[in-house]
Amino acid sequence: MAINSNNALKAKHVCYLAGTGGGKTTAVKLLNMVGDQCAIFDLYGDYKYDGRKLGHFNGLGGRAVYHYANRWKFARAFVEAWRSSKKFVVAYSPEFPKSLKGEQLKKAKQAELYWFGQLMWEAADGNRELHVVIEELAKLSDTAGKDDSIIGELATGGRKFGVVLHTVFQRSQEVPKTIWNNSPRKVIGAQEAQADAKRVSVELDADLQDIYLISKLNALYEDERLYYLVKSKGGIGNTEPKVIHLKTGKAENLTFDQLRAA
Repeated sequence: MAINSNNALKAKHVCYLAGTGGGKTTAVKLLNMVGDQCAIFDLYGDYKYDGRKLGHFNGLGGRAVYHYANRWKFARAFVEAWRSSKKFVVAYSPEFPKSLKGEQLKKAKQAELYWFGQLMWEAADGNRELHVVIEELAKLSDTAGKDDSIIGELATGGRKFGVVLHTVFQRSQEVPKTIWNNSPRKVIGAQEAQADAKRVSVELDADLQDIYLISKLNALYEDERLYYLVKSKGGIGNTEPKVIHLKTGKAENLTFDQLRAA
């Protein structure tokens, strides 16, 4: 059970939102919003780490990520790392029988996600931060409304127990409102459709033309740099543009004038 409740802790949850190839995982890796102690639900191996290779896309922004495919091995590694109080990144990448298809496979994936989420809740401690990254949550969500699962609990109750939840989506309409409304920080990358851009513009009180612009720039410079609008704290507005230079992995703050002149 989560311990050491502290209502003075600020909500730091982050939603990352961009279309296919829009730079969601790149933002998680390189915008430096993920803290020193981190657990990842990594169904698709997006954070694989190869110790023989260097580079900022390796692991989590160059940080070593240790992957585990079954519950027992992951739980043991996570608990040992968490108790050590040292920096760590561990990832749970469960494997599933090839015979599972469709709804059966989704339910199996959900079961693993909820087990992972329950373990994070049990470990949470208001005296220290635990960063929890969940990729492509929409594929495992049953609703875009109220999320009554343990993931919803991490979003609503995790703040006062030191949990910082990082959730990754392709479209804002797919995000359960429990997650979106309890995530004061948001990272917006390239959008796939005008309807998505307009929805995000309203949600963030951001200039629609700026959202169109980052989508165009990211298509134009996809091998060089990626642009984002980042909402850094709660409240209306509070957005600023950022760019990630893909060759160096460095993130840079921009003014809106600099973005519009790019």
